Amino acid sequence: MKTTSFILLTGLALVSAASAGTPATATPPPASVGLWEWFAGGSIGYITDINEAMYGLQVGVEYKAPGTRATQAIYLEVGFTHDGANYMYSPPPGVTGGRTENAAIDLDIIPLTLNYKFEAPITERLHYYLGLGLGIVFLDSSYDWSWSQAVTPPNNQGVGGDDRTEVRFYGDVFAGLSYTLSDSLRVFAGVRYIFMDDVNRHIDVTQVADYTAGINNDVLFELGMRYSF
Repeated sequence: MKTTSFILLTGLALVSAASAGTPATATPPPASVGLWEWFAGGSIGYITDINEAMYGLQVGVEYKAPGTRATQAIYLEVGFTHDGANYMYSPPPGVTGGRTENAAIDLDIIPLTLNYKFEAPITERLHYYLGLGLGIVFLDSSYDWSWSQAVTPPNNQGVGGDDRTEVRFYGDVFAGLSYTLSDSLRVFAGVRYIFMDDVNRHIDVTQVADYTAGINNDVLFELGMRYSF
């Protein structure tokens, strides 16, 4: 009995010694994971060259990296603006057989872009951002022209026109400031420089033979709002 007890006690002592000599392995904390947030927004702006408003809708995803307040976003954006002009020409008084001419041109501009935006804090609520967008633009153009001439028929008047829809290259670079109103709502103000393929049209009138429409090399000032969800 004494021998058995001695053996048991000896075994327990050896197990305790082995456990004491083995350092405990701490379980590492889980790695920090970045936060992805979906957002949607809209904007309204002013194009300086053509003196027209431009509207935009956005939807995308924003990534907030762990340990930093800077964010990166990728989003789709669709916009709308309009360019147009009216022309009228009358011959000088006393000119015999001069033509009176009229032309009206309308162009709907609908850009669709994939955008990248980097945003970083200036203060707790105020941030700056910059980015670029690349894509295509849908150009829906129409024009009508007419002329009349105070001479004997049959060559005393003419009319014409055309309607087309085209797809061209479009892009922009942008920068601005954003202000956080709440965890899910931000307002922003910025400026964009736009580049695209313009539209050239030939119009069968004497005074305006060719017309170029579009917003290539134009500057857009805009205000907008984004909601995260």
